Amino acid sequence: MDRNLARIIAALEAKVGTDYLLAVTADHGMPSAQPGRQHFASEIVDLLQQKFDPQAKQLVTIYEPENAQMFVDEDRLSQLGLTLGDLARFLETQPFIFAVFTQDDVRRAADTPRVEEKNNG
Repeated sequence: MDRNLARIIAALEAKVGTDYLLAVTADHGMPSAQPGRQHFASEIVDLLQQKFDPQAKQLVTIYEPENAQMFVDEDRLSQLGLTLGDLARFLETQPFIFAVFTQDDVRRAADTPRVEEKNNG
């Protein structure tokens, strides 16, 4: 995907220069094809359970690997004296995870005015 996107950008810049806006969306992720570097959903859930809830293993209730959404029992999280931010920061330290977004992060991003809205308002 990176190589294909680089070719698209190069063709676009050759045609119109650098004054353009490119939006890329997807309905699912593209896992790395590098052998030995794949990590499965169950491994990520196990990693969190081992780190934060090793006895009860009730912290993560659902993990949807097809869209990388994880659901955490917020009552259990509170019982353990943790926040979603604690889990996110821990996951971001893993070399195979690029970024982690909590529900609050997504809400803040959705509520942030876009540059053109700021300029017009």
